[in-house]
Amino acid sequence: MAGGAKMGLLERIKQFLKTEKTEDEIRGFNEALTRRFGFTSYLYATSEGLPIMGTFEDYELLSAKIPEIVKILAELKPSDVYSIQIGDEVYTLARITSEVLMLGKGNKVLTQEEINELIQLSRSELGI
Repeated sequence: MAGGAKMGLLERIKQFLKTEKTEDEIRGFNEALTRRFGFTSYLYATSEGLPIMGTFEDYELLSAKIPEIVKILAELKPSDVYSIQIGDEVYTLARITSEVLMLGKGNKVLTQEEINELIQLSRSELGI
């Protein structure tokens, strides 16, 4: 069953990447992540560490590390959302679905309302 679920996700991701969405719609999603949530960089990855999309310089390499980071943080405190502050930068790590993770870098800690909005927007935009 898990293999079928993974294939379903990969198929949805492939559909997204070959999307019928216009360039303006994709740009609008990027702008919403920047304007609404204050992210300067972000990435979406599968829970196995496969990259979906992102704006971090080496998001493909970083996406492979995200599941391990989640595992380490979950040992400290199980959660679906983590905020990590390093200097002036705040990293938000959120489980969008059981199969998709999102990491955003910005300069503010998101409220619970913003996190819920981020999850819903991400699910909607990625078609998951």
